[in-house]
Amino acid sequence: MSAVKPSARWFAWFVSTVPWRSRLGARGLLRHVDTTVPAIWQQDFPGKRTLIIGTGPSLDRVPPEFFDDFDTLVYVNFALRRASFDRPEYFFTMDLGPVREFLDRVGSEPFERLGPERCVVAPVFLDFWHRLTKRGRAMFTWLRYDAAGWRWERLGSIPFPVVLRYHPRQPDWGTFEVPPTGRTIPIVETTSALSAVMFAAMCGSRDINLIGCDFSDGRAASMGAEQNAPGIGVFNAAREQFGAMHASLASQGIRLTNHSWTV
Repeated sequence: MSAVKPSARWFAWFVSTVPWRSRLGARGLLRHVDTTVPAIWQQDFPGKRTLIIGTGPSLDRVPPEFFDDFDTLVYVNFALRRASFDRPEYFFTMDLGPVREFLDRVGSEPFERLGPERCVVAPVFLDFWHRLTKRGRAMFTWLRYDAAGWRWERLGSIPFPVVLRYHPRQPDWGTFEVPPTGRTIPIVETTSALSAVMFAAMCGSRDINLIGCDFSDGRAASMGAEQNAPGIGVFNAAREQFGAMHASLASQGIRLTNHSWTV
């Protein structure tokens, strides 16, 4: 089934409102996030093997015992459906779109079982801030970007930038240093999995692993139709970003392994 083509009215509304909505969202986020760091993070990450779990095809290529080798599990978006609640487990996203989808399709019970200290949101689309109500925001611990600025972006298949958005700036991997544990984080775009890696590193994990993070267009069959499929080429830039991140973290004594490409 082909996607519904947005109307000209929707296009005009979107392009004209993103600048002020993204700026207002940034202000709302900065007002909401304080400096309090959940104490449990210092129990769950330093000295622990962390596994970032996405919804890519490789998730179905590992047996259940694969997960036994890891101390702390971080589920990205709809991968939360795989939570077992038998060890320190986290939900992480940088995109409020999947959060809204999850709440509409599944409900809030998995988030409530984990608790707000282990449900972490680091928004990359600041104009999405108002997609959740005040009650919805209270289910999560929010992180703020370390730096942001204005930039022009393309929209869909339009071959030139048409959207002006206030947006988190991307890390310079040549000079990057992992920040101390806190509520401010360098947000890595292209996929929430990379920002989840950043979160684990910031919290003190020095052995970070990934599964279901194939950076391809597919989803694990076991996830069914849980989450909308990514568009073609959405994750094309993620492999390059991962390589740069891998080299930077390695120079700082952090081992980063993507098992999605080895199973």
